Amino acid sequence: MRSAIERYPDQVSLARKLVFALIVAGAVFAASLLGILTRPIGFLAAVWPANAVLLGLMVRNPAYATTLGWLGAFAGFFVADFVTGSDMPTTIWLTAANIAGAATGYVLFRLMPEQDRRLRRPVSVLYLFAAACGASMASAVVGRAASHLLFGKDFFDGLAFWSVSELVNHLIVLPMVLTFPGVKALLRQGKVQAGVGLAGMLHLAPALALLASVGVGIVVGGPGVLAFPIPALLWCALTYSLFTTTVLTMALSTWLLISLPAQMIPLSYLPNPIRLLDSIRLGVALMALGPLTVASTNTARKELIDKLSHQANHDSLTGALSRGAFMRRGEAKLRQLSRTSRNAALLMLDIDHFKRINDRLGHAAGDKALQEFFRVVSSVLREDDLFGRTGGEEFAALLPRTDPIEAAAIAERIRLAVETARITVASGERLRLTVSIGVAAQAAAKVAHFDDLLLAADRALYEAKAAGRNTVRIGAQQLQDAA
Repeated sequence: MRSAIERYPDQVSLARKLVFALIVAGAVFAASLLGILTRPIGFLAAVWPANAVLLGLMVRNPAYATTLGWLGAFAGFFVADFVTGSDMPTTIWLTAANIAGAATGYVLFRLMPEQDRRLRRPVSVLYLFAAACGASMASAVVGRAASHLLFGKDFFDGLAFWSVSELVNHLIVLPMVLTFPGVKALLRQGKVQAGVGLAGMLHLAPALALLASVGVGIVVGGPGVLAFPIPALLWCALTYSLFTTTVLTMALSTWLLISLPAQMIPLSYLPNPIRLLDSIRLGVALMALGPLTVASTNTARKELIDKLSHQANHDSLTGALSRGAFMRRGEAKLRQLSRTSRNAALLMLDIDHFKRINDRLGHAAGDKALQEFFRVVSSVLREDDLFGRTGGEEFAALLPRTDPIEAAAIAERIRLAVETARITVASGERLRLTVSIGVAAQAAAKVAHFDDLLLAADRALYEAKAAGRNTVRIGAQQLQDAA
């Protein structure tokens, strides 16, 4: 029988769109309420994250940007304003301005490459700034009349007032939405970075310096308060991930946008309070560009270094460690295990009669066989085992904290896994591989050189080949030591 998805594809598609629309409506409604709570005077919100949240959702998830999705956004804006006391005409006008800005920003972002939408290149922040300016201006053009009605401002003052407010909100909220790595990745990153002692304190130092700069601003006050956190913020950008930097930047910017107009930080006032707000918001917006640019540059540099390091240390065909990288890491790991009196074992693996595959089916089939061999063996090895390609069809694996008996059992599991695997090549033929494995081990009470362990495993491998291949041999001396 066909599934419900196969029988009713249109209904399922409509249901998915409705779910997406509800997600958008809920996110916009929550963000709008948060902005409304920051209104210190009249309808002027100190921070209005809803438009940036909507734009970020649409850019990150284009499947949300359907007619139903935009209607859901309209409903979220409308309900949030209406339930908090706005009259019907004002609510409709403000909602239309919000939607106009988000829609314009969405079109501009879709013109960018994916890397720039995720702020993965140094120039990405400039593209972000340009798109935010376009979205802010579109919202201001639609909302300027509402500015006149609500705040009594003329055309140009209303346009500047609205666009600057929108620009700063986009620049402090949108980067966080665009760079959010996902809950699982965030938890994994937190576990990796969590530390105690001196290392943990050093990792927290930039964030603590940022917090201290805020305290200095509260004590000192004055127009220079906007510049106090910049050195600490740049330090954060050079130390933390791009997403963490965007979160810290948003937190600092939100604090300044709320505290300065509310006189929580002493500041000399301009004759026109609205002009003061424009100045503060524009200053915060421009301040945010610096650390975001540094973070994007740092991320691009790290990704390039990681890519080059992977290419230098891994075999390009199979993904196994290259011979040089395996030797370096294996020697270092063996020294570490020797200092703590831990066992270690080394496996030498050779694919049986591999030359026949190349001669009969060609090198493309041989390459496929090597790739599948690596995949099968990797599925048997443990997470902290080292696995490298030492020659054409020869591989080696270092097994930390493993005695000779355990190593022989792992080698036998590898042999069986390879023997039972079937590899389909381009011609359609299914290959059957076998492997010969030699095992050598370092006893916990002894200190062996890595080259000696390699030599012992290599001798055991030749014994396996001499015994008819597709078998495992462990050095006789190693069995005596284990006994």
